[in-house]
Amino acid sequence: MARLSEDGAARFVILDGDQLYDASEIDRICARHGVPDAHRGTLWRTLETAGRALLDQRRLQTTPVQLARIKQDLQLGLRLTSQLAGLAPRAGQCGGDQASATLSRGHLAALREGERRAGSGAGAGSRLEEAHDTLAWLAGVYEQAIEACTRVQRDGQDPESAWRAAVTRFYTRTLARSWTDDGGAAGERFLADCRAVLDGDGAAAPALSLAAT
Repeated sequence: MARLSEDGAARFVILDGDQLYDASEIDRICARHGVPDAHRGTLWRTLETAGRALLDQRRLQTTPVQLARIKQDLQLGLRLTSQLAGLAPRAGQCGGDQASATLSRGHLAALREGERRAGSGAGAGSRLEEAHDTLAWLAGVYEQAIEACTRVQRDGQDPESAWRAAVTRFYTRTLARSWTDDGGAAGERFLADCRAVLDGDGAAAPALSLAAT
């Protein structure tokens, strides 16, 4: 259920279904380092986002042959997605029966009939005219994934530094704390507590859901 703050407001945070950090771990970190309840959700989102990026970057630190195969699969996905996007109607095109260079009126009629027949399935409520924008977004995801593989091949990456920077930014900016309090140990203790959950983690792929804090 929702976590109620002292002012009586309920605060929610969108997290992946298979969370890296559960509520008790966030409670422990907050209690040990005096993180106020108002910043608890922000900390949770920061750790989930940075943690998943760290784990994904670790998985890309693989052999050159494996990385090349991953990149080939992504390039195939990009080509197929781009082809589908070109054959999906844009907003207003389907209802208006507007033919184009790639979509004839017969093509649109067939798609409309297919939409009617598929309407009672798992995708009920989806609109055919939304498919083009979704596919264009997916093509962008593939492009960025290919670029990520290219950067690893070309430059290598230091995922540890990116994770550390995100958590340090929360501590020094959001909490407005000095990293060097207690002779430089305060920030490092916070980092170590946040990192302990990730060490040795083999997180599964996420499924979007709503978690309350």
